[in-house]
Amino acid sequence: MRITKFINNGLAVMLLTVLSLNLSFGQEVVDKIVAKVDNHIILKSEVEQAYAGFLSSGEAANFTGDARCLILEQMIETKLLLAMSELDSVDVGVGRVDYELQMRMQNIIQQVGSELEIQRAYGKSVDQLMEELRPSIEEQLRVSAQEENILSAVTVTPAEIRRFFNNIPKDSLPLFNTEFEIGIIIKKPEPNETEVQKVKDQLMKIRERAMKGENFEILAIENSQGPSGPNGGNLGFAKRGQMDPAFEAGALALKPGEISMPVVSSFGIHLIQLVEKRGNEYNSRHILITPKPTEQDIQNTSNLLDSLRTLILSDSITFASVAKQYSDDEGTKVNGGFLSGQFGSNKIPSDNLDPTMFFIIDEMKEGDISKPEIIDMPDGTKAAQIIYFKSKTKPHRANMTDDYEKLRAATLQMKKAQKRSEYIKEKMKEVYVMVDPEFNRCGITNN
Repeated sequence: MRITKFINNGLAVMLLTVLSLNLSFGQEVVDKIVAKVDNHIILKSEVEQAYAGFLSSGEAANFTGDARCLILEQMIETKLLLAMSELDSVDVGVGRVDYELQMRMQNIIQQVGSELEIQRAYGKSVDQLMEELRPSIEEQLRVSAQEENILSAVTVTPAEIRRFFNNIPKDSLPLFNTEFEIGIIIKKPEPNETEVQKVKDQLMKIRERAMKGENFEILAIENSQGPSGPNGGNLGFAKRGQMDPAFEAGALALKPGEISMPVVSSFGIHLIQLVEKRGNEYNSRHILITPKPTEQDIQNTSNLLDSLRTLILSDSITFASVAKQYSDDEGTKVNGGFLSGQFGSNKIPSDNLDPTMFFIIDEMKEGDISKPEIIDMPDGTKAAQIIYFKSKTKPHRANMTDDYEKLRAATLQMKKAQKRSEYIKEKMKEVYVMVDPEFNRCGITNN
């Protein structure tokens, strides 16, 4: 059992557990360096924080062994990957770090309730917390990129999958519950040209204020609907190709200090101010306003899905091709609209199925596609949705026919784990690693 999710914690865990961890221990941990990998250190408090998170998760009951040793070992592996990413000159880009930081902070604000609640709890503003956590976010992105570089070429063959399956003792084959193959297409309504023009006119008035001398960043704080709005619309440096193509073209057409006319992108409509160009990178800020669709726009979207549904049912076009072309649900469109289950399979166990979805398909037959319905999106907007109930598989023991995709994913996962382990073992010989005698019992450097 790996407990990596309590190591190198994401922003949410880091913010939401700090106070509870202090209360759990009753007193602060006397800090010291317990490991060093190249120029990167690991503090005892970091190990204890991850350990407390592990205990509070409830998974400790199923774990046998020394959890602190495993936590420290995985932390050392992470620092090793970080050190190698530096040696290999892995660059994740300032723009990507800014984006990840802002997205995660927005999620935390939603969980906690407000920026004011965060400030009350931690005695720091959101901006201060973001700056403190920036190095951790950049580290996570670097490590992920390094792992991707190492493992992206790993593949499996049908022979390897069959060998993996045949090596599982027959009495140990997993029993799968009832499973469903379900596809969804979610289409967000496009605002009509009148609504788009209203936003462009609004942005032109804001642009006029900026051209007359008002501070662009203050105008962004007052008007921008993007996550960077509270930060004055600042996006930081981004490499060419990282941002929306229309936004990037608009930004690069400017000289430093210039403000664009309204630019339409996939996110909405922007006013862009170029701050600086530096080689292949550019620094920009923006004011984003997204046009709102009318009720008629929403109905038109529902009518479009109804027409596409008719074509699918008549076999004129496939559900997967429609999903890839029309769906706005980024989590499923790349998979042809299908929900992903364990190991990347399209089959979802009944106990993992969202209750709302279960009740919908409970009234459908295999092969049915639901009529379009209007749903509320997480951001408060509305969209149209259709659901495809492709198949239902009864409870069964794992087999090569029904569970090939699961077995392929499991084989690939195992092969990647082996590759990663071999890489770590090899690089441990090249990079300086020190472990405090307190953790000699773990045998990390020996392993």
